[in-house]
Amino acid sequence: MKYPLLAVTLSILLLSGCGSDDNTSEEVIPPVPPSPPAVNSVNIDEAMQINLALNQFDQKTGTIQFSLTDAQQAAITAVKAYDIYYFGFPDSNKASSNPKAWKRWHTTQSYRCQNTTECGGKLTEIQTGQYQFEIPALDWQQQDPSHAVAQIKVAIQIYGAKANNELSLIEAPSI
Repeated sequence: MKYPLLAVTLSILLLSGCGSDDNTSEEVIPPVPPSPPAVNSVNIDEAMQINLALNQFDQKTGTIQFSLTDAQQAAITAVKAYDIYYFGFPDSNKASSNPKAWKRWHTTQSYRCQNTTECGGKLTEIQTGQYQFEIPALDWQQQDPSHAVAQIKVAIQIYGAKANNELSLIEAPSI
């Protein structure tokens, strides 16, 4: 009688020992991070309208950052041709030491790039539709030895094959 009980006990032990191996782990695949949203963009030579927004201005160096979009708010890429003008104005609240002086005098520094071989300054596309323009230094000393420049305005014109932006003076932060 003990043999059938022993047989049942042995078969239970064998079956419990043959279970699945719980120590095997599945390889965990990290989730793929979502890609940044695609930026709607258009090449400068295909843009039918150019809108410019001045984002940042460093008054010491003259470095400016601006963004360009078309009529559908698509970022404009591959800009090569430009005219950039810096205007220095005196403080409009200060009286001139020269009574015959024109109150609204100004000094200018201009940078042009109409072909890629001779460009004044350096224009870099830092992100899609975002540009940075750098010059060696914004130095009014040569044209304004009396240091009367108190306000700077910038005019930027960008040229494409089909359009260019409206040229207007953009007021930069006061010196």
